[in-house]
Amino acid sequence: MNADLLRQRRNLILVCTALIMFEFAKVSIAKVSILGTELVVGDARVLQIFAWVVWGYFLLRYYQYLMLEGDLMLISTARGRFESKAMPYVMKLIGKQSLTGKVNFTRKFIFWKYSVLQRVQTNKFGYDEETHSGRVPFFRAILWWANGFLYLILHTPKATDHLLPFALAVMAPAIALLRHFSLLGA
Repeated sequence: MNADLLRQRRNLILVCTALIMFEFAKVSIAKVSILGTELVVGDARVLQIFAWVVWGYFLLRYYQYLMLEGDLMLISTARGRFESKAMPYVMKLIGKQSLTGKVNFTRKFIFWKYSVLQRVQTNKFGYDEETHSGRVPFFRAILWWANGFLYLILHTPKATDHLLPFALAVMAPAIALLRHFSLLGA
């Protein structure tokens, strides 16, 4: 993570945390002190609007710098965990301890399929031949993917580094709207 992204991440987390705390604490601003000079606030809504503009700016900047990072390896990390759980299942199904080829996992709609490919060598060239295929049971696939995402969240810094700022950025206006419409506590 580069320094620019880190700075934008920090700014977004701070402004989101402040907005959420101010919303729950029901803070109303009457006076502001700048360098020892007290300023009386005539319309506090202006400060609130300004805080939301700053929130939008920091969210945009964080998103822009995050996109410069390239592939964050979020899905591939979870998929690797999925495949590490699915591979022993497939090996047990085909009755083998090891392969000279590979196993591909593909998704069609919400169902997962496995294909066992063995390498066949002919003269100078070789090709992969499908020797076994089938569907991965739906509920096992869900559990394995859940395990993959849980691993991503708990055992890698990817969730706190990249997803937490977005979660806070979504929570801040959601909490403000819920409280405004009296759907979230008094």
